[in-house]
Amino acid sequence: MVSRKILLIGWDAADWKVIQPLMDAGKMPNVQRLVKHGSAWQIATLHPPLSPMLWTSIATGKRPFRHGIHGFTEPAPDGSGVRPVTNLSRKAKALWNILNQNDLRSVVIGWWPSHPAEPINGVMVSDHYHRAGGPLHAGWILPPDTSSPGGTGRNTRRSANAPRPFIAAHGGTVYSACQRH
Repeated sequence: MVSRKILLIGWDAADWKVIQPLMDAGKMPNVQRLVKHGSAWQIATLHPPLSPMLWTSIATGKRPFRHGIHGFTEPAPDGSGVRPVTNLSRKAKALWNILNQNDLRSVVIGWWPSHPAEPINGVMVSDHYHRAGGPLHAGWILPPDTSSPGGTGRNTRRSANAPRPFIAAHGGTVYSACQRH
């Protein structure tokens, strides 16, 4: 059996009317190469076009009333109000859960909403990775459950000004989208 790898890139609010002229002008060579050697398409949206709802529909293949993510917030577990949406309200399996059940490996980075990071066969870095904080000299302290494996909240990046590899607790390296080449 031939092993095949698939790369799915989601670009929130991307518009081909803006991207195509930039690619034609040679200003987006990496995107142009991905399109040339892969597939790209304009997808229809659901209404209202709320990013967490749309991304979850893509990941699950289900509409919001089936997957449970309806917007940017969800009820707080203690009933005290609302909080930013997490994947805990998702009622359907995402693509990475299905791949995991079939002993296939996934690397999921920043999918919305993907916090807390789910234990999968592979690596997951949740959409809360960008919420790291603290003084720059102390490194970039991640919120708990930001990555799996790992997710201790003690993973750090050395400087927010100079992107470097994020080293997950299992020893694998996941590079940030702004990694310099």
